Amino acid sequence: MFEELSRQKQLIFLAGIFEGEGWFGVNQRKKEWTPTAVLEVQMTDEDIVKRFQYYFKTNGNIHKRKKKQKEHHKQVWRFWLKGYRALHFMEEMLPFLGIRRTEQYYAVVKTIGNGPKNWSPPLSEQTKN
Repeated sequence: MFEELSRQKQLIFLAGIFEGEGWFGVNQRKKEWTPTAVLEVQMTDEDIVKRFQYYFKTNGNIHKRKKKQKEHHKQVWRFWLKGYRALHFMEEMLPFLGIRRTEQYYAVVKTIGNGPKNWSPPLSEQTKN
């Protein structure tokens, strides 16, 4: 069913999931780090997490948590993106996200600035401002 939706409807669906189950920030290292945007979605429904994978046409980027917090807890699945792909996906979702997620996005853009030299796709003019 998800695969039959238009790209726009898939994006709206994923934005809703991300709003509730997602996280967006900067991957930071203590020494000599290049700031990198990171986007993650964690939940116990593997089939929903795989929809992010389908949207990006990737075979990787999904991991299951190795250890459950407690034995009676469900398995947790995680989808992640890093770098310009994470930034551009967040930019695509902006019209469908709430204030808090939107602020997270702009905070990451501000932290990264013009970005590292190893990624070239520019952010939209709206995002740069």
